[in-house]
Amino acid sequence: MAENLCYTSMKKFKSKYGEIQNVSDREYFTNSIHVPVWKEMSPFEKIDIESQLTGYSSAGCITYVELDGGVQNNLEALEEIVNYAMDKDIPYFAINVPNDTCLECGYTDEFNDKCPMCDSENIQQLRRVTG
Repeated sequence: MAENLCYTSMKKFKSKYGEIQNVSDREYFTNSIHVPVWKEMSPFEKIDIESQLTGYSSAGCITYVELDGGVQNNLEALEEIVNYAMDKDIPYFAINVPNDTCLECGYTDEFNDKCPMCDSENIQQLRRVTG
């Protein structure tokens, strides 16, 4: 629902105020306390910024970081990120990692164009799994 509001409110904002660089030059507003999704930074930098704002949200908030690859072979890194968020008093935290499923054989991992097990191109790719 929040994503729809971010799109609808941007349309109304643009019709009233026009396009303003770094304010309304996208198709949507960044909702909540999030660093804009197009800003490139480490998970730790994003947590540092958003942790300063969680106390201002009266309706709840989520901080999530998106990783470029899976973490199944580096659980220590995953634990480090989670502990860092906890140390920064993030009340609701999630990590988005690539999660692909072959719809033919059921293999799951991170892969792109075809399944490495059965060569099927009938795959489902998830890049944002939050909650």
